[in-house]
Amino acid sequence: MRRLTTQAAVAFVAIAICAAIPSELVQAQPNRPEPEALTLDPATTALLILDLSGRCDEPNQPCNGLVPVISRALPKFRASKVLTIYTISLSGVGTPQGDVWAGFSPRPASEFVTAPDGSDKFAVGEIDRMLRERGITTVIVTGASANNAVLYTVSSGARNYGYEIVVPLDGTVAASDYEYDYTMHQFTVTSGVRERTRFTTLDMIRFGNW
Repeated sequence: MRRLTTQAAVAFVAIAICAAIPSELVQAQPNRPEPEALTLDPATTALLILDLSGRCDEPNQPCNGLVPVISRALPKFRASKVLTIYTISLSGVGTPQGDVWAGFSPRPASEFVTAPDGSDKFAVGEIDRMLRERGITTVIVTGASANNAVLYTVSSGARNYGYEIVVPLDGTVAASDYEYDYTMHQFTVTSGVRERTRFTTLDMIRFGNW
């Protein structure tokens, strides 16, 4: 009888606590954007592949499962002659983190590798210069991790540099669902970012000649 009484008391307290929490907080969930089919102009579009380096060969790295997804999509971008820029970690130069994942095999004449310092890949200025010299206005951002390089690069590219941003939902990854969901939520609520950011998947991107 005492055990039942204790259990009943615990249940009563739990119900009372839940009742005291505003309903909007109980029901609050992160925004999870829906992908849309996009047709883009290859002449004014660039693809950024952020920090997918030799570390992605390690099975315990979240990007291990992402690199084959990006790799399967690359032929479409290459056939459409979309400017492609890979970033690597400046601090990783000389280590596996300082090399683009070998499976991408960047093409020297049309694909570029750069090592900007920091999570915001626009901050150093090299990527912005490369894009503006080529008349790029739309930037597709992929890579890892979602809550680091992708979060800060998308936010900066949209808010500080005025680019139209496309985020393929299957083109990035994080160590946890929470980190991934938090990132996508931020894109939908941050002023200066939400107005310039669209969501899609790699398969839902089309170009005029593909």
